[in-house]
Amino acid sequence: MRKSISRKLIGNNMFISVFVLVILETLFIVAISQYYLGGIERVLLNNATTAAAFYSRNAPSGSIADKTNYIFENINEKESALVEVIDLDGNIVIDNTGASGSQKVKSYDYFQALAGETEVWKGHISSGERIIAVSSPIYDEEEIVGVLRYVSSLDPAYKILFNYFVFAFVIGLILLAVAFALALATSRRMIIPIKELIRVTEEISQGNFKITALKYTDDEIGQLADAINIMSREIAKNDQEKNEFISSISHELRTPLTSIKGWGETLQDGGSEDSELLREGLNIIGHETDRLIILVNDLLDFSRLQAHRLEMHMQEMVLDDLLEELYKQFFQRAKNEKINLVLDLNDDGMLILGDYNRLKQVFINILDNAMKFTEGAHNAQVKIISYADDEWLGVSIIDNGTGISEEDLVKVQNKFYKGTSKKSGTGLGLSIATEIVQLHQGKLWIESTEGEGTQITIMLPLMYTVPLEE
Repeated sequence: MRKSISRKLIGNNMFISVFVLVILETLFIVAISQYYLGGIERVLLNNATTAAAFYSRNAPSGSIADKTNYIFENINEKESALVEVIDLDGNIVIDNTGASGSQKVKSYDYFQALAGETEVWKGHISSGERIIAVSSPIYDEEEIVGVLRYVSSLDPAYKILFNYFVFAFVIGLILLAVAFALALATSRRMIIPIKELIRVTEEISQGNFKITALKYTDDEIGQLADAINIMSREIAKNDQEKNEFISSISHELRTPLTSIKGWGETLQDGGSEDSELLREGLNIIGHETDRLIILVNDLLDFSRLQAHRLEMHMQEMVLDDLLEELYKQFFQRAKNEKINLVLDLNDDGMLILGDYNRLKQVFINILDNAMKFTEGAHNAQVKIISYADDEWLGVSIIDNGTGISEEDLVKVQNKFYKGTSKKSGTGLGLSIATEIVQLHQGKLWIESTEGEGTQITIMLPLMYTVPLEE
């Protein structure tokens, strides 16, 4: 594994180095070529254009033969290029060496000059030498009578370019050697922490969540080690919560099942003949069955939420109607448990878009908890208050029960968390309620002081105002 990672790191670094060097050296050669060859071309173009214009303007009138002596006498003595004067048939009348050519000029630049253009041509002559030629027309008044052609050899320039290429190639090899050495050193420096991370992740995959990775550096690999350690702690925490949840839910399921089974056996063994005992047994069986239904529904809803399969049936609704229904539903229980249940509606019948049954599930869970933790309190009271502003409809459920400790308050909405309370439940209710509210684009938060009570507030977005009845 170590050799494999090292080779990949070195191979990747070398590939990048070679790729960058090839691009840089190509750009370097192109730039040098443009500098030398382009410079030669610009000089010849400038000289040919200027000289042709000068001779056209100042040489004696007549044919190219009449202008030849003047042109020859006025050619710059320091001119390094071969300067040729060519007639309309392609014959070299004279050049700056004083000679005339026996071969006719047939290159592209010459014919373009006859058409009135100054043109450049690059190519090979019969000896194999690479040349560049620039041809410009010579006029007698407005008539083209000949061509002035500047010719220069490119072989010296190509020799210089070749030397630069060799120089760049040698420098490139040196840089590649340095890059290889750096890649080798870097790979060796990286391989130890990477191997450590591999070892730790393999341990985690086998269920060892207590293991931690050693942090060798503060770079990205060090950050990865920190991330793996955080992940390991979170997995361990979730695994512990899962185990505690399984243990808790097993206990929660066992209690009502045991009670139902016990009363079933009692009634089966003759208890059904005692009407009072029968009524008590059936009441307890019904109550425990309701508890089982709540537990199973919580588990089903949690499963659907985790799989993003919780169905929502959104419709326009007045939340007051739901709150009044819940008030009636919980009123008798509150009376039996000596809790003052108060309903205070102030939202003026505002409309929201919501799933009636899901919101009912949310408020039932919150009201059930409020009564459960208020039962037995002095002057026990649970308030249901609604109100609205320009954008939101709010519902607060306030109790004066046992409250929630600061330690539990930050975790109470987490999945599976039951806190230190011994009250029954799955630890899923508030988590599910929070997610249902979020699916309504709303917000849910909890405020509580231990020993004084709890306030849970839900904010839902408004649709529009329902006109009040006169």
